[in-house]
Amino acid sequence: MNEKKYKVEIPDLEYYQRVINCQYACPVKTAAGSYVTAITDREYEKAYDFARMPNPFVYVCGRICDHPCETACRRGAIDEPIAICALKRTATDHHNLSLGHWLGLPLEKKREEKVAVIGAGPAGLSAANDLARLGYQVTVFEASPVASGMLYLGLPGYRLPRDIIKLEVDSILNLGVELKTNTPLGEGLNLEDLKRQKYKAIFIATGCTKSRDLNIEGANLDGVLKGVDFLLNINLGYRVELGKRVIVIGGGNVAMDVARSAIRKGTELESLSPEEMKDALEKARKALQQLVESEEEREKEMHIAMDVARLALRKGAKDVHLVCLESREEMPAHAWETEEAFAEGIVFHNRLGPKRILGRDGKVTGIETIRCSSVFDSEHRFNPTFIKGTEEFIEADSIILAIGQAADISFFKKEDGISITRQGLIEVNPDTLATTADGIYAGGDIAFGPRNVIAAIADGQKAARSIDSYLRGESKKRIRARMAVIKDHKMHEGYERIKRQKMPTLPLNRRIGIAEVELGFSDEQAIEEGKRCLRCNINTVFNGNKCILCGGCVDICPEYCYRMAKIEELEENEVLEKLVEARYGISFEKLKSESGLNRAMIKDEEKCIRCGLCAERCPTGAITMELFEYSERI
Repeated sequence: MNEKKYKVEIPDLEYYQRVINCQYACPVKTAAGSYVTAITDREYEKAYDFARMPNPFVYVCGRICDHPCETACRRGAIDEPIAICALKRTATDHHNLSLGHWLGLPLEKKREEKVAVIGAGPAGLSAANDLARLGYQVTVFEASPVASGMLYLGLPGYRLPRDIIKLEVDSILNLGVELKTNTPLGEGLNLEDLKRQKYKAIFIATGCTKSRDLNIEGANLDGVLKGVDFLLNINLGYRVELGKRVIVIGGGNVAMDVARSAIRKGTELESLSPEEMKDALEKARKALQQLVESEEEREKEMHIAMDVARLALRKGAKDVHLVCLESREEMPAHAWETEEAFAEGIVFHNRLGPKRILGRDGKVTGIETIRCSSVFDSEHRFNPTFIKGTEEFIEADSIILAIGQAADISFFKKEDGISITRQGLIEVNPDTLATTADGIYAGGDIAFGPRNVIAAIADGQKAARSIDSYLRGESKKRIRARMAVIKDHKMHEGYERIKRQKMPTLPLNRRIGIAEVELGFSDEQAIEEGKRCLRCNINTVFNGNKCILCGGCVDICPEYCYRMAKIEELEENEVLEKLVEARYGISFEKLKSESGLNRAMIKDEEKCIRCGLCAERCPTGAITMELFEYSERI
C-alpha cells in the first residue's frame, strides 16, 4: 500500500496570488481583502480605491455582482464567507462623490489611433474605459437610447438604481470617450463602414439581447410576452398591460425580476391584506423551465426568471405564479433571491413544465402544465423527464417567457470574415478575444453566452489589453506586487466567532415602484463583518537559515496547520529536487541520508487563520508575518 506523500511547492508570485482566494477568484482581480480590512479600520476612501482600481463598475458590483470571491472565500469553510459584495457597497456609499471621476490611475499620452466599441454594456464600456486611459480615441456605438446595456435595460430599478448606473457611465465618458446612442450596426452602419472611417480596431460587445422562443402550442397568443422584452419595455418606461394574474415560465433571475416588478404597477404590495398574502404563500408549489444545457447559462437564466417574477408583482399583477422544472433545492438562483420573491407573494410551481398555452378568441387564458419527474440524467446533463397523465391547468391573463437569451448576429456579413459558433455566438481566441477577422475583437455575452456582470467587465479589460498590443505591435502585462513585514500582527479579538451580518432590507409593505430592496450595512455592521476576514493576504514566511526545527510552531498552532515531516514523506518531483539543490547544494537522495537534515516543516495554507501565534512562539525569528499585495494594471 502506497503511503501518502506531501507535495512541495516553492512560494513564488503565482503561489501567493492563489493563497488570496477571493482576489484570485475575481475575474478582474479585485483586492477584496484589502478593502474589507480598510473598512474595518474606518478608512473608507482607501477601501474605495482598492475596490475601484480594477473595476470601473464598482458601484454596480456593490449591488448586483454574482461575487465569485465569496464562493472562494476560505471563511466559508469555517461558517459563512465574508459578505464581500455588501462591503464593496459600503466602500462606495462612503465615497466622496465630489471628487468627480476616479483619478487613481494616470492617463497615458493621447494617441492617434481610433478604436470603435460596439455595444455600451459592461464589457463595451469597460474596454472603452481602459482604452481611453491608454490614450486611444474611443467611440462607443449603442443601438438603444441609453448606455450600460442590460444593467439598465434588463435589471429593475429596485435592484440597481438608475443614478448609480449614470454615475458609472459618466465617469467613463469623462475620460473623453464618445458615445453614440440609437446607432445600431446594420444597414446604416456596418463593420466595413467603420474601417473606412479609420477605426484601427473594433471591439464587439453587443450581448445577448434576444429572448429565446418556447416552441409549444399557443406561444403566439396575445398576452404571451418574452421576459427580456418585458424588462426592456418596463425599464424604458413603456406601458405594459398584464392583467391581474400572471404566469412566468422560467426559474431564473430575469423571471424573478419580471414577476417582482409586475406587482409594483397599480396594485401595490401594501394593498394586500395579511390573509391575501398568506393565501398566496399557501398556493406555492414547486417550479422551473430551463431550455439551456450550459450550467453557467442556466444559472444566469434562473436569475432572469426571478427578476421577471418580482417585476411583474411590482407592475400591477396581483397574483404572480412562477412555473419551473427544478425543485426548490435544484434552482440555481441565489437562495436569498428566491426567499425574497417568495416573501413578496410570488407563487412557486416547482417540478412543472409547460405543455401548451391555452386561449380564447386569440387571447391567452392559461397554461397546461405537466409534472417533471427529473431534470437531469444520470450524468447530470439537462434532460427533463415528464410524467404522463399529470397535466393540470393554471389560469392566467398574461404569460411571460423567461427561458433564456440569445445573441443577435444579423448585422454580420459574410465578407466580414467573422466565424460564428454553432451556438450562434462569435468565435474568439479565449486568451486574446480576437475574432477570425484581423483587428476585430469580441467579448461578453455575444462571445460566451449569458454570464455575470463581473465576467463581462473582465472581458472588456482583456480586449483593451489585446487591442493595445495589436496597435503597438508589442505585448505587455503589468503586475505590480509587494511584500512587507508586519510587526506586532494581531487579529481582531474573537474574530473566529463573529457571525455573518444580515443585509437590512426594505419592509414588505414598502416595496413599491422602484424602491431599492437592499439597504446596505450600517457602519457598525460593516465593521463587525470586516473583522471576520481571515486576511489571506498576510502570510507566514519562513527563513530556512534561522529555523531549528524545534516544533514550537507545530505545538502552538490552534488549527494544526503545521507538521514536522520526514524527508521521505515528501513527494519527489522536479520542484523538490531544484529546491534541495539550491538550498543545500546536494541531491535529494543525499539529503535523505544526511544527519540533521532529514526533517521538513510543512504547512497547510487552507487551514491557516492568520492568528500569528507561530511567529510569536518562534524562538529564532524564523517566521515573519508579511503582507502580500498585487494588482494587474492596464
